[in-house]
Amino acid sequence: MANDEMRDEIEALRAQVAELTAERKAKEKEQAQASSSQESVKESAAQGTASSGSEADETEAEKSGETDLSNQFQELIDTIDQELKEASPVTVLVVFALGVLVGRLLPR
Repeated sequence: MANDEMRDEIEALRAQVAELTAERKAKEKEQAQASSSQESVKESAAQGTASSGSEADETEAEKSGETDLSNQFQELIDTIDQELKEASPVTVLVVFALGVLVGRLLPR
């Protein structure tokens, strides 16, 4: 009897696995169709923006300018950070104190 029950349980589990596999394949197909439709929409949008020509060039130039400025700013921050790590703490405090003193002495 135990063997019959195990066989029935195994068959039930196989049926569940088959059902879950079929569901997973159906979901994968739906996702593939959805992603392909999204790609076609992106391609259509890209073609629409490519037809605008000079506007796309101006936008691209602005983005590259912003990127250059962002990169330069990041390099400045990294350089300052490295300098602070290499400098002694006493030197950093003295320079800061001098900055505060000069700032107080300058007329507004």
